[in-house]
Amino acid sequence: MKNNWSPKEISIFNGVLKLARQGADVTKITSQQIASAAGMGKATIYDYFSTKEEIIFAALAWSMSRQAAEFSSAMDSIPDFETKMRTIYGGIIDRVTDTGSIFHLLLQISGGRKQGYFTNSTACGPIHSQLMEFIQILNNVLYQGYKQGVLKTDVSRPQNADYVRMVFISNVFAVASRADDKQHPQPPQTIIENAYRMLIKALG
Repeated sequence: MKNNWSPKEISIFNGVLKLARQGADVTKITSQQIASAAGMGKATIYDYFSTKEEIIFAALAWSMSRQAAEFSSAMDSIPDFETKMRTIYGGIIDRVTDTGSIFHLLLQISGGRKQGYFTNSTACGPIHSQLMEFIQILNNVLYQGYKQGVLKTDVSRPQNADYVRMVFISNVFAVASRADDKQHPQPPQTIIENAYRMLIKALG
């Protein structure tokens, strides 16, 4: 993925994220809205990108890249597996309520692709690469849990890969679902505790 974004391109990305945080559906925002949010003319954004779809995907990939770097640094600073996992759960809960988070934007784009708004698979490439980076960081965390003796399942063994991936995805989405449940709200600490118990029971 491109790393040397220009100040103008970053302004465009921040414009997309600004609109998302204001509650806009990124599958339906216009080029003019993006340009206005970025503080520039509509023609200017097309000096850097060919389509609105390319802008939105690039903005998400750029945001994911920055968050992946921050996430990796945060994980490296925490020595024990349990604290790492509780930090991850807490981050998920925080981001569920942030309409500008990558969590919400990925859901919107996924829905948009199903409805035919986004059809450029090439533009999706950087997003997929960033998702793989997040997954690799999470795999490293799980492997640390195995090395520390907290988890009994060796997550590095190929024959365990699919099972571990399914367990972790279910675990993460359970946290997100409970955090977003306005009908039956639970304190964040209760969600975190239940999620950690769930993970240990499945992999411990």
